[in-house]
Amino acid sequence: MEKCFCGGKIEIQNVEYKLVRGKRTIIIKDVPAYVCQKCGAVYYDTEVLDEAFKNKDKYEYISTK
Repeated sequence: MEKCFCGGKIEIQNVEYKLVRGKRTIIIKDVPAYVCQKCGAVYYDTEVLDEAFKNKDKYEYISTK
């Protein structure tokens, strides 16, 4: 992926991924993602998200209200 739909340049960066399940949230740090330098859109590889969902029970949930 080289260009975003807005025409901005895409770069790989480590970001925080938030997995929300009802009123509970998991924040996973240092997740590789494609980030648009113009509009800030974030895109993830399917394999990265599959791994996050597969291991979701290993993470500690944060309660949100």
